[in-house]
Amino acid sequence: MRHLIQFILLFCLLAPTTGYSRDVAGHRQIIVSVTDSWSDFRATIFLFERKGESWQRLGEGIPAVVGSLGLGWDPVLLVGAPGEPLKKEGDRKAPAGIFPVSLAMGFPPLPPDGVTLPYRGIRDGTHCVDDSSSPYYNRIVNQSDISSASGEKWNSSERMWEMPEVYRLLLVVGYNMEKPIPGDGSCIFMHVRRSSGEPTYGCTALAEDDLAKVMKWLKPGGTPALVQLPRDVYGRVWRQWRLPPPALLEEDAGKKRIPLVDVRSMAPDLVVEMRYAGNDNFTGKRIYDCGRCFLKPETAVKVANAQRELVKRGLSLKLWDCYRPLSAQRLFWSLVPDPRFVADPKTGSRHNRGNAVDVTLVDAKGRELDMPTGFDDFSPRAGHGETRLPARVIENRRLLAESMEKAGFWRLQSEWWHYDDNDGNGDILDVPFDELCR
Repeated sequence: MRHLIQFILLFCLLAPTTGYSRDVAGHRQIIVSVTDSWSDFRATIFLFERKGESWQRLGEGIPAVVGSLGLGWDPVLLVGAPGEPLKKEGDRKAPAGIFPVSLAMGFPPLPPDGVTLPYRGIRDGTHCVDDSSSPYYNRIVNQSDISSASGEKWNSSERMWEMPEVYRLLLVVGYNMEKPIPGDGSCIFMHVRRSSGEPTYGCTALAEDDLAKVMKWLKPGGTPALVQLPRDVYGRVWRQWRLPPPALLEEDAGKKRIPLVDVRSMAPDLVVEMRYAGNDNFTGKRIYDCGRCFLKPETAVKVANAQRELVKRGLSLKLWDCYRPLSAQRLFWSLVPDPRFVADPKTGSRHNRGNAVDVTLVDAKGRELDMPTGFDDFSPRAGHGETRLPARVIENRRLLAESMEKAGFWRLQSEWWHYDDNDGNGDILDVPFDELCR
């Protein structure tokens, strides 16, 4: 009997919070947001309406962004596989799961024409409280509605009236709101994407025109919900959650998805000087069509982490090369067929997979720190084992290596500037820069 009682108590503790959807059977309108992986911040949004017992997709996929570090499971769902991330306050991840969408907000005092969801205007003093210790945690409150005697019972909040670029229009996502669990995450919205296109701190953002259309489409009688998942997880749970078949998310799969991101979307303060976008390189020619650094999302996250730590020291990374098309690799091999310095294109470099960077350090004024050699110096002096160097040069080389390896990179022993992502893998790519730079 005692064991039975313990089992029942454990079951109750593990049960999801009351009110959370376990499937979409009770919803007639759903917004499906999918990413290519847990760490990818790029999403595609699909709109579905239930017609009888089946789902009908409306229109094409809508480009969007989520948290800069991707997605994390809503902790109360208890459905994640081992190793899959959980959402927490301040983790720069957007929540994965099923969430009600029942309130629209914006800077206009009245709802835009055609919006029928309940609407609340954002006015001076409208806060979303993100302080986990506050009794107002994950609540949207207006300062004037709180008695002066109680004061602001929070230490931090989003001052929504001061953020017109992103909060001109928004949908409130019902994540961790019914009975907020401190530290599980707060202030999750679908809002306007920044003009820079950068990812969010944990919300889902899309172009203002697209968001306005979604807001007008949603109806209170449709009990709308946001379903947000990586594609492979969607394929794992769609039957259990009664979601539209995955094939309905792939009708435009003929449009090639390039699995690379601009690293500055994750770390805008990085210094980028792509040497092969000009003629200051060992070929003496311009190889790339633009000077942007593209990487796989998971590698870009590691670069951003290294940058964050270096900024604390008053330093910054300077990137000389990132993703490199296989066609460029073939050219380099034809000029320097030495595997110590150029990878054989038959097996490819991690540059060709978007998992490697060539970097140096600069100070707060953008001046390069002294290093053993210049970029692409194909000599023994460029190796990490070279000791016949001034002490400051050895120290700068060590600091760069320490920062990159702490972030999850391996050094290339023969080149002090080259670092491979420890976990980097995948297909060799030959996407030209003219396609990436559009």
